Amino acid sequence: MLSLREGYIALIPFFIVASLITLLNQWLDIAAQGFDHQYLNDFNQLVWGLFPLLSLISFSYHLAKNLKVHTIAAPILVVSCFTATTGYMFIDNNMIHIDQTQGVLYSLFMPIFCIHLLSYFVQVKWFRIVNVSSISLFLRKHINLIFPYLAVTATTLLLYPFVDNSANWLFNHLLAFQVELTDFGKVFVQLFSIHLLWFFGVHGDNTYHILAPTDVANYVVGANIANYHFFSAFVLLGGTGCIWAIIIASFLIKGAKHEQHIAKISLPLAIFNISEVMIYALPIVFNPYMLIPFLLAPMLNALLSYYAISSGLLTMAAEQAVPWFTPIFLNAWLLTNSYLGVFLQVLLVALNVAIYYPFLKMYRRHSVSGKALDMLVKRYSAGRKIEDKAESMFAIHHSEQQLEHHCLKEVTDALNQGSLTLYYQPKMDLKTGAVIGFEALLRLKRAAGKVEGPWFLETLAKHKLLDVIDNFVIDQLEVDLDKFAQAGLSPKVSFNISPDNLLNGGYKRVVKAFARFEDQVEVELLESSYIEDFAATIEVVNLLKRSHIRCAMDDFGTGYSCLSVLSKLNIDTIKLDRSLLPDSSNSKSETLYRHLAQLCTQLGFNTVAEGIETEADEKVVKSANIHCVQGFLYHKAMPIEAAIELLEKNIEQSEDCSISM
Repeated sequence: MLSLREGYIALIPFFIVASLITLLNQWLDIAAQGFDHQYLNDFNQLVWGLFPLLSLISFSYHLAKNLKVHTIAAPILVVSCFTATTGYMFIDNNMIHIDQTQGVLYSLFMPIFCIHLLSYFVQVKWFRIVNVSSISLFLRKHINLIFPYLAVTATTLLLYPFVDNSANWLFNHLLAFQVELTDFGKVFVQLFSIHLLWFFGVHGDNTYHILAPTDVANYVVGANIANYHFFSAFVLLGGTGCIWAIIIASFLIKGAKHEQHIAKISLPLAIFNISEVMIYALPIVFNPYMLIPFLLAPMLNALLSYYAISSGLLTMAAEQAVPWFTPIFLNAWLLTNSYLGVFLQVLLVALNVAIYYPFLKMYRRHSVSGKALDMLVKRYSAGRKIEDKAESMFAIHHSEQQLEHHCLKEVTDALNQGSLTLYYQPKMDLKTGAVIGFEALLRLKRAAGKVEGPWFLETLAKHKLLDVIDNFVIDQLEVDLDKFAQAGLSPKVSFNISPDNLLNGGYKRVVKAFARFEDQVEVELLESSYIEDFAATIEVVNLLKRSHIRCAMDDFGTGYSCLSVLSKLNIDTIKLDRSLLPDSSNSKSETLYRHLAQLCTQLGFNTVAEGIETEADEKVVKSANIHCVQGFLYHKAMPIEAAIELLEKNIEQSEDCSISM
């Protein structure tokens, strides 16, 4: 579903440019004016004839990316199988021709079949020609595609005749049924077919007129109105799916910012009955929440309009031709020369809004934001990005870094087979036992469901690839803070970022992501940041604090600690590392821990004790008068859903205590 969404959104510029050129040519009749522009007469047919191939390539690319198959090799394979089997491209008199009536539906199903099959075959060990790491990862991947390519092509060529014969049999029976339909039956079939094709991502209007017989695609509604005018003036108000209704409904829903942004973009085009932006960007394609209103609204329009025409309430102007791009209200007036036609359109739009409104509200309530959808892609693409960067490094450092490259391959393989996510470890108030915040911790979720810590960070740091991970953490935390906010919660959350990335411009991304969460986010810096470039770190911390983003020193006491630095720090929080916690036989270390905590407090820092795992650890922390703690003794890191549930439960307990008192 994600791949379809991405594939068709990528084609929005094509839809808009093609529609606008067609619109301007028909409106201004440029081809008839001379100037060697006669080819514009065929523009619509030529360009839309490429639509199956364009959608095939776009969908194949994004599906391959999300299935972690090669994003160039996979679409090439799909295009080869598509052109070899469907008849979309054929040879006649040594010339290659395109038959746009062939293979339209296969542009959707061929990528699904071929790329899923390729994804399976590349995992089969028997098909691997080379397994050694002494050659480039890039070269090894492509050599190992030879046998999977062959297997997918052979399977497709073998199965296609059986699939196509079955499809033709079904299609011919449907055509035979359509020929016998009444006028309104033809209206119903046309509406249902067009909108169902659109829902599955196929350009419904063009596809229907390509596949349907002439007497089914072109007919008269009532006494004297062509179905072309009937649909454009009284059924598809704003374009396929009655887009004016969705636009108005979007503005009526409070807080629907994403939908309203899409509506604003779609509005100028909807004036001329162009609906592709709303259909693909909202989206309506493969959106189960929008299927019912997407079918119901035009059906209701057709039923009421057909009744008005057949009963004589509405009469059409004789031989009046109104282009499809004529705005609503104007097209009704031109066709009927009556305010009754305009009133009917107003009534239909109002009814369509009433139909769309509850479904759009339901979709907004259960859908994720555009940012979260982008994060869904990033969650599974970190390994591919790192793999791409690793490949460029291979040629330069091959002879010197064989061992490191092997380790990096293990990391990229692990990331490609799993997904990155954030877990949240609660910070507790030692006095009250309340949750007072969280630390966001990176985790790797394996395909089998096992969750692992970020064991790969050291390897990525050696290869200067931590920026990919840092960017994921920042973007995912931004999405998760929105999830907390949707639940009515605003916990304080801290997270780590690599010093190099922070000082080399990463702070800009932090500010952009979290400035709107005032005093809610805390960046945890390693002591090494100050040791390596004290002045730059001080400046970045000041900049973050001006944007209401707090800063902490993480793992204080792990090797770089310098007491003279403490007096110069401009951070808010000191986190005492677990390594400073004394054992039962070392009274000196307990004294050191207690006085270090006291020193931090007197210098004005908030102090957090990390790694509290036993009651003995807790006893030491209490004696040091530290109130904020985190560790396994209280809670392990947990998914965001569990963190929200824990915070809500904590709030309920606090309210119960207040009531009882």
